[in-house]
Amino acid sequence: MIKPNGLMTESKKENRFILSLPITIMKPFCLTIAGADPTSGAGIQADIRTFDRCGVHPFSVITAITYQTATKFYGYQSLSDVLDRQLDAILTSYPVKFVKIGMIPDVKAIDIIINYIKKYNLDVVFDPVSIASAGERLSSEGLELEIEKFLFPYVKIITPNISEASYYSNREISNINEENVDELKKVAEILLDKLYISEDSHHVEKAVVIKSATNNQDEIFDLVLINRKIDNQMKRKFQLLKKKKILFNGNIHGTGCVFSSAITAFLASGNSIERAITKAENFFDEKFQSFIELPEKGKIIDLTISDERLRIINQIKEIYNFISQLRKFSILIPEVRMNISGSLPNARSKEDVAGIEGRITVINGLPKASGEIKFGVSDHTARLLLSAKKFDRSINFVMNLKYNADWVLKIQENTDLELKDFNREKQPEVIKEKEFSTMQWLIKESIEKLGKIPDIIWDKGSLGKEPMMRIFGKNSKNMIAKINKIIDAISP
Repeated sequence: MIKPNGLMTESKKENRFILSLPITIMKPFCLTIAGADPTSGAGIQADIRTFDRCGVHPFSVITAITYQTATKFYGYQSLSDVLDRQLDAILTSYPVKFVKIGMIPDVKAIDIIINYIKKYNLDVVFDPVSIASAGERLSSEGLELEIEKFLFPYVKIITPNISEASYYSNREISNINEENVDELKKVAEILLDKLYISEDSHHVEKAVVIKSATNNQDEIFDLVLINRKIDNQMKRKFQLLKKKKILFNGNIHGTGCVFSSAITAFLASGNSIERAITKAENFFDEKFQSFIELPEKGKIIDLTISDERLRIINQIKEIYNFISQLRKFSILIPEVRMNISGSLPNARSKEDVAGIEGRITVINGLPKASGEIKFGVSDHTARLLLSAKKFDRSINFVMNLKYNADWVLKIQENTDLELKDFNREKQPEVIKEKEFSTMQWLIKESIEKLGKIPDIIWDKGSLGKEPMMRIFGKNSKNMIAKINKIIDAISP
């Protein structure tokens, strides 16, 4: 039997050694072009942290070194003289498509950045920051006019706050609320028009997100305008994304950086503009609940992963590391591919369940993850776990495996694992219509017949549903032990 707790282990059935290696996954790439912030709460450091939390690999090019804290700004040093060499090194070496642009210190930086956008056909998310959160300029006087004239036409999404939207639209914005949003919509349309070079370019999907308009004492909202293609025609769509207003004392540093970087990351992960903005809004709203307190009432958004979530990710990684070196395990991966999901102990929604984005497939005879381990990316296995936890809170992990009638028989005869079959055809019609209800129903059926959730629930499938086995467990070691038993039972 293969044991999980060593770097190298030997099987009794055949003389083989398995070396446990770190999980290696191809991530999407993102580039940030921005200024460096010593507090790491804004600028390029905040972009890097956000990219990482959103599951993409960060590349970075620094436009300027700033001298600032979360509450005071002392100045900056432009790095335009070395900007070209930085961009050339990254873009000639790596297939970067999506870039977030923040602080631009001078005209020379604009010219260099535009040259590389055109040369590599980059998709740009632009946070048009020219004033630091502490109130001082981040660029040379009047640079906004150059940015609007030369950079705007190459931007895919722009994310101004109210004051930036007012400046670039040349319109006064005041007393905006949900009932009086027409003026803000006009501003958004003005900004969107500025993102197009000519009428010929209007077939390109672009968007404007105006951040943090005041709704009332309890709410704020973001106004989104997307120019998207529907039935071969470009149509403009407005969205009002409301959120609760959080009251605090002092200055929160780097909020615009985090939000625009999250949009860029989700675009790089294959999402549409609308979906990327929605996911970035959700990400930002979640992170905007926790701050790192600094002296003098300064605050930065806490982007760290909680220890509890990190434990789940590491346990999924432990299971994956174990199976990824076993050729014999590859036969257990179904046609729809496989996932390993792990949940927080008190999971209530899909966002509390981690899995492998893109699932696990077989490459060169070995199991291979298609993406990163992240929360909120699994669907079928997440529903299974959430359904199971309604009856047994100790169940925290699940995997889906390929069904084979002979394997089921061998597992029953040669292991102490409990198996329960599930006949989809016996479901009530109202249950069949909803897959989540199906998961709840099969778990409920198992509980009623066995008095607990079995180690494995299997079914022979139905029209459009592949036959499947599902392993449930409490932790990674429990899951690996069950996998070992299954492999030994079905091996010739």
